[in-house]
Amino acid sequence: MSARPVSISGHSAGFTLLELMVVLVLIGIIFSFAVLSLGGDKLSELMEQETRRMATLLELAADEAVLRGEELAVNFTDDGYEFLLLQEDGGWQSSGEDGLLRAYKLPGDIELRLEVEGEPPELNAMAEADQNSDDEQDDNSLEPQVYILSSGEMTPFAATFLSLQSKYRYHLKATLFGKVSWEVEETL
Repeated sequence: MSARPVSISGHSAGFTLLELMVVLVLIGIIFSFAVLSLGGDKLSELMEQETRRMATLLELAADEAVLRGEELAVNFTDDGYEFLLLQEDGGWQSSGEDGLLRAYKLPGDIELRLEVEGEPPELNAMAEADQNSDDEQDDNSLEPQVYILSSGEMTPFAATFLSLQSKYRYHLKATLFGKVSWEVEETL
């Protein structure tokens, strides 16, 4: 025969179903508040996406320049950027409307600030292109701010993606040897 422990009070030692449900509801409420406090900055996520896109496109352009033996460049505007190809006559031409290196316009809430070799360059305004929409724009007049050479070198620069509606800024940096990196900064 085996002996069974007998409780003095006659109650089993454990939690009731009601107690377990109350604890689960409290954990759910706390978890919901934690998730809501972490997420919610959709503009920050969009800026991160744009930063990653530019970093990837710059690396792709650098690889293309080396593989093709062609000189490429990036022309930054007030609201976007486009990749250019050096022509035989020495002028720069847009890389075209199809392909990954086509002109790209940033979403309206995001600003792009560019700093080339320590000084902010003058951005070519897209407004000029809009004024001449009926006339054919002369691509040879484009003066890019960043050059991507067939030797693998790139004009060192820094670009900052920011918005007045977000507390985050995304900084992208490119070195002389074509290494592209980025980081996020939280502003106060």
